[in-house]
Amino acid sequence: MVHRDLGNIEVQVIMGKFDDSNLDLVVKAQDIPLGLSPSGVIGAGGTVGGFGITIKEASSADIVLQWPAVAIEDPDRREVLYQATKNALQSAEEMDASKIGLFTMGLEVSRIPSWEIAEEIVQAIKEHSNGETTIRKVVIVVSSPIQMSSFQFALDNLILVRQR
Repeated sequence: MVHRDLGNIEVQVIMGKFDDSNLDLVVKAQDIPLGLSPSGVIGAGGTVGGFGITIKEASSADIVLQWPAVAIEDPDRREVLYQATKNALQSAEEMDASKIGLFTMGLEVSRIPSWEIAEEIVQAIKEHSNGETTIRKVVIVVSSPIQMSSFQFALDNLILVRQR
């Protein structure tokens, strides 16, 4: 687990399963596509022969928002992630939420580089923490050690995270 304070917002990064019932608002992937890859392996991404399934992340939070559809092929994927995070933080403000969760598994399986995901989410939280906010805690739930280390790096090196 990684824990940092950005202004008045406590940021916690955890890996694995997380009970979101005590969060006011969460952001998750709408559907996570799984299918048979060209090599015959079941995994995320494209499918062969039209066969594929999707999994939906369950939630017990009061409000559930979805990450926008974004993929490695999108040239503006960083901006999409940044804006989606800003919009989620703004939605939380409008409903006076104090605890929100950002679940990144759906972004990870879309093959977006983990450092891009981490940098854009951390940058949006950092900028949001500069003003008055009702948000006290942001829990970022990651699904791999690589993503955990990307968030740890982004939080430890805020000066290096690109400025807007």
